[in-house]
Formats: sequence, C-alpha cells, structure tokens
Amino acid sequence: MLCSRPAEICPSRQRTTFVRELNNVVGIVTGASRGVGPHIAAELARAGVQLALVARSEEGLRATAEKVGRLGPEPLVVPADVSDEGAQRRIVETVRRELGPAGILVNNAGIEHITRFQDASVESIRQVLLVNLFGAEAMTRLVLPDMLEAGRGHVVNIGSVGGRTAYPYATINSSAKHGLVGFTWSLREELRGTGVGVSAVYPTLISDVGISAGWQAGRRPPLLGRVGPDEVARAVLKCIREDKVEITVAPVMEKVADVVSALSPRLTAWIARNGGIYKYLRGVADAQTRSQQHSEPA
Repeated sequence: MLCSRPAEICPSRQRTTFVRELNNVVGIVTGASRGVGPHIAAELARAGVQLALVARSEEGLRATAEKVGRLGPEPLVVPADVSDEGAQRRIVETVRRELGPAGILVNNAGIEHITRFQDASVESIRQVLLVNLFGAEAMTRLVLPDMLEAGRGHVVNIGSVGGRTAYPYATINSSAKHGLVGFTWSLREELRGTGVGVSAVYPTLISDVGISAGWQAGRRPPLLGRVGPDEVARAVLKCIREDKVEITVAPVMEKVADVVSALSPRLTAWIARNGGIYKYLRGVADAQTRSQQHSEPA
C-alpha cells in the first residue's frame, strides 16, 4: 500500500524509474521494422536493454534485429499488428515467457496519413486511430500490471509536433496524436508515486522518414524543420533515464512555436499559414490522392 505522505518526504511515493542502470531490463519497441523504430532499438540496445522488437513485417524486424544484435543483447522478434487485440496479448505473453516482464515500452508504431479529410475513407480513419492511439493505450494497459508489481517501469509514447499543433491535411494523424498527448499526461499523473513513468516524444519531420522522403521533400518550407532519427532515439533514452514528461525534437524555432501554440493557437496558425506550411501539406495531400487514383484499376 502506498504511503499517504507527500512524495517529497516519503521515499515510497517518489519516482524510482530506471535512471542509471538499464542493463538487461526488458524493453518492447513497437514499429521496430522501419522509420525511426530501428534507431530507437539501437539506442536502447547500446544502453544494455534486452529488446523485443514488434512490427507487422517479419522481414523488416529480422533486418533490425541483425543490426541491433551487434550493439547489445540478442533481441526477440515478435511479428504482430498492434491494432489487433489478440496480437497485443500475444506480444506481451510472448515477451514475458521468453524474456521476462517488460520494464520499458516504447509505443512507436504509427501510420502517417496526409490527405484532404473529405478524401479519407472511414476505414483509413479507423486504421490510423487503431494503430496510433488505441494500440498504444492497449499495449500500455497490458504491460502495466507487471510494472506496478515491480514498482518500476517506463512507457514512452512517440507523438509528433502535430499532436501539439493542429495542421490541416494531417487531420486524422493530428486527432490521434493529440489523443496521445492527453493519454500521456493523464496516465503519468495517475501513476505518480508508483515508480512507473510515462513520457512522450514529439518529433518534427524526420529525415528520410514519411513525407520527408517523398517527392515534396525538397519543397519543404524553411519554417518546417527536420531532424535526424538518431535525435529522436536519444530523446527516448533521455525520457527513460531522467523521467522527462515530454521532449520536443525539433529545431529551435519550432520549439518556440510549440510554446507559442500553447499560449496562442491562432497566432501559431497564422504563422504556419503564411509561412508556407499549409501549402506544403496541401501539396503532399493532393500528390497522395493522385497517386492513389493512378494505382486504382480502371
């Protein structure tokens, strides 16, 4: 039973997450087959984390595992879809059986969907929300009992600056990522004093990932920054080691805009609209719509 005294004077109510020693701590990384996932896995492996790599693509997971295995303990590969309830339970049960209870969960699996909202199908909306939000919440719920029993653990949710600022043409993603922000803050406060931490990392566009790798990459407006995947990975490790509630991974001007957005969303929208960001996203959305039309059978 938790002590009723304030956390400042009661050691049992203070956070006791893995600040220094991550060696052999079991960690699950979802979305580990591509994008920023392999970079997060590599960063944790270098810190000594015993990894379980999760994604739908077994081939992609094997490639990640081969690289990660050179940096730390040999990882466990678990091909699975985090949007599927049965698969979620299987992931956690497999990890517990093969490696032990998870002490770290990085909810990185996500779908990027840039489109005009009226062009989005109901199925695409459902799938984005299932993977980007429901999957993260469900996976967290499944690993939480073991973390609470151990009195320590950490969950890191990979959001985006689009979860802090509303961007048109990224409406579906934005709604899911905004939900992830609320989930992170709410659960963190709910678990205060248990030894289990909850954090979020908010990257801007990531080099060679998603729309940064697409045809519009060279037309990116100066106000819309870009960071390397290793920067995001380092932020994840910092959240775990230092129990940071959130880290925005972006150039300085975007970090300033992130603060301004909380104080004045209208001003942020005006800057983004007149700084070419909305035009850029509209171009990406229209390009994706044309691509889908050309790929459909006549």
